[in-house]
Amino acid sequence: MPPMLTCPICGTGVEAGSFKEVYVSPYNKKEYKRYECPNCDVHWWELLKIISEFYESEVFESYIAFHEGVGTRLNENHKAFFKYFSSNVRSKLLDVGCGDGRF
Repeated sequence: MPPMLTCPICGTGVEAGSFKEVYVSPYNKKEYKRYECPNCDVHWWELLKIISEFYESEVFESYIAFHEGVGTRLNENHKAFFKYFSSNVRSKLLDVGCGDGRF
């Protein structure tokens, strides 16, 4: 039987050799493979690890300014999201994605 990986969401077994894409990181020279779950259609990368060097070497001025509290207002495209909610809704919003965390 071929080596298997487990989908991080639903636990379905996926053959280790059935990856869809390969990426070699310029930061640590490691090879990452993208897999797709045939059951829940989630896509994930193996190795499932954050490349700390990528974040530690971040020097973009806008990134630094954002994390120092400069420019933390929501943009118009963010505000448009809230027009679909009643004004009496009081809750928290979990922003999951690949953005800058501003939303």
